[in-house]
Amino acid sequence: FLMSSILFEINNHIAFITLNRPDKLNSFNREMALLLQEKLDECKSKGVRCVYITGAGKSFSAGQDLAEVTDPGGPGMQRILSEHYNPIVTRIRKLEKPVVAAVNGVAAGAGANIALCCDIVVAAESASFIQAFSKIGLIPDSGGTHTLPRLIGWQKASALMMLGEKVAAADAEKMGMIYKIFPDEVFVENSKNIATYLALMPTKG
Repeated sequence: FLMSSILFEINNHIAFITLNRPDKLNSFNREMALLLQEKLDECKSKGVRCVYITGAGKSFSAGQDLAEVTDPGGPGMQRILSEHYNPIVTRIRKLEKPVVAAVNGVAAGAGANIALCCDIVVAAESASFIQAFSKIGLIPDSGGTHTLPRLIGWQKASALMMLGEKVAAADAEKMGMIYKIFPDEVFVENSKNIATYLALMPTKG
């Protein structure tokens, strides 16, 4: 029995999407990236009024699974960007529903930037954000170069992108990178409350 790399359920008009490769820190491979796009498309349905994205286990997402990048038979960096990450970010931004990112643990690289492109980003106190790209000679993808400077300003954004420093959730909140943090023990409940509230709000007919 193969576990699906994306868990998906619709409950009380909320689409719950869980990145589900916990043994790999929910890092993205092709299967998971394409499945996430599929599920985001399903969120367009009339029954969905809010989308809630989180990670299984201890992390939100460590970004790209590097084993796939270094695999000679793998899709290669160009396809990974154009067929995996760009379509994910585009779908989140174009979705006519509020999208909540509930960052339960580390969000690194593409994992961080997918979270940051959501409408409301909340994090557990123990979570952290890392623009991990410069460490492997890349510039931030998944919309990071667009999103991050708009959230926290040019100086801080370029420094975090170049230095690849880990940002604790509390600091991310202080600099306006994310909306709010919650203590770990109430994080799931409080973040889901935001989604519930949004799902009950008025909308166009």
